[in-house]
Amino acid sequence: MAVTITIRARLKGDQAAMQKIHDQVTGATQEMAKQAGDISHEVFLNPMDERDFLGIDVWQSAEQAQAFAADARIQEFFGQLFEGPPEVTAWVDSGWNRW
Repeated sequence: MAVTITIRARLKGDQAAMQKIHDQVTGATQEMAKQAGDISHEVFLNPMDERDFLGIDVWQSAEQAQAFAADARIQEFFGQLFEGPPEVTAWVDSGWNRW
């Protein structure tokens, strides 16, 4: 069953510097992530505080997402990007009406 993973965190630095790190790493790991089961990756910043980060990824399964996130390289990436450990939450489709 597909699972949506949200990642909430505070960026270590200004938006431009953090975007550079994010885009370099995700550009280099995109195919690895897709092969591991990542269906999509989206990033949002709070317009009131550009260091307030929200990442949303859809994975084929929670197990695949957990295995990928446990990789030492991904943990190192989070350490470069975020002030502290991110808040990671898994969500499943409710089946409720949406638009």
